[in-house]
Amino acid sequence: MKELEQLFAEVEPLVNRSIVDVDRGEIGLKEVESRVVEFVNRVGALLLDRVVQEVQDPLTENRIWVDGKQGLYKGDTSVRFINRFGATVSRNRRGYQVEGKKGRWYPLDEKLGLHRCCGYSPLMTYLLSLFGSGQAYKASAKKLSAAIGIGVSATAVQRNTEAVGRQMECRPLRSIDSRRENTSCDLMVVEIDGTTSPQIREVEGISGRESLKQPTEYKECNVVVIEKFAKTTDSSGKPRYQRQDRWTGARYGKRVFFEQYVHEAGIKMGQIQADRVVFIADGAKHNWEIQMSNFHDAVAILDVYHALEHLAEFCTLYKNETKGKQHYARWRDMMLAGDTLQLLHEMKDQRQHLTDRNLGQKHINYFLNNIKRMAYDQYRAMGFPIGSGLVEGSCKLVVGRRFKGNGMRWKLKDNESVLKTRLAEINGELAGFFSAKTSKIACL
Repeated sequence: MKELEQLFAEVEPLVNRSIVDVDRGEIGLKEVESRVVEFVNRVGALLLDRVVQEVQDPLTENRIWVDGKQGLYKGDTSVRFINRFGATVSRNRRGYQVEGKKGRWYPLDEKLGLHRCCGYSPLMTYLLSLFGSGQAYKASAKKLSAAIGIGVSATAVQRNTEAVGRQMECRPLRSIDSRRENTSCDLMVVEIDGTTSPQIREVEGISGRESLKQPTEYKECNVVVIEKFAKTTDSSGKPRYQRQDRWTGARYGKRVFFEQYVHEAGIKMGQIQADRVVFIADGAKHNWEIQMSNFHDAVAILDVYHALEHLAEFCTLYKNETKGKQHYARWRDMMLAGDTLQLLHEMKDQRQHLTDRNLGQKHINYFLNNIKRMAYDQYRAMGFPIGSGLVEGSCKLVVGRRFKGNGMRWKLKDNESVLKTRLAEINGELAGFFSAKTSKIACL
């Protein structure tokens, strides 16, 4: 390659010039590194272009079968994309019209892994969506540009992050690797919780830029975390569990859809293969409806942190603040010791000392409704977790950090797309999404 030979001829002058500039104090090693990155990007662009131009189109036939459906050759068209090194690559490839599919199908795109990309190479699309799924688009573009040594716009980050998410499955039955379903475990822990995030209110008949000016409304996003553990023991012989696997899921929309989502996730993560299942949630009624319908054999545990919050709020109702603090300290120990019946008896006796007896009774009712899920001494003795701190942290990690910052306000469909991309990154599935694909092809 003549162009490559010319580039390599620049190596020694580049090195010598950098040495002189550093010795004169005109630049530092940071600037030298920037020069090297720029040079490497030029070399990489040439090498990648050579590979793309020389790779053969998988098919030359005019009539084929693709995954059992007939395809007819419809001519050549050009594919253009920006690669990881900032250069635009263009070449022709054969297109087919496949029965039952909209648009043309390009076997070369699948061979190269371009079939899921949006104007960029697979690696570059991965980087755009990786950064875009983690923080605001403007900040993502700035950091990505600095990291790879080429300019990237916030619009490119947003467009690719959303485009990738739109192609991803929202059904755990399809998105979770089947190998997880067949992997047994001693303990499966399912935690669920919910949060909200701001979105643009969508008004029928209003579109374009005007639609972006509509008021903000908050939409609920429910989160589920499923972990698998192997049983061990500590030095004293008490049971302990070592985590083997973790999967995080989240979904906007009605709770009935979330229930189906959790059900599928449990099956695909190996619920049937688990020796024991623990289900942890706060006291909301719909949480336990999900548990009873989909994990009816599970050990149901009321999240201890929510229970302690209700206890603390009850104690703040005391007319005598000091007395309330004293009761909280003692009742907290009783709760953790599993002495729930005595705790409820004492709380009922203390209602007359509260500033709001009706509110106090609501907290008592909370415990009455969940008393069967509060045997914390037994849960701890068996080595089970008793708090949903993991899923609450996931609400902040998955939703809060990405959807609740300044200027983070989109329409529901855009939120859903970014959410799927973010979950793929958190679950370690994003990089593999851009792998080359091979369809089942037979020639006529």
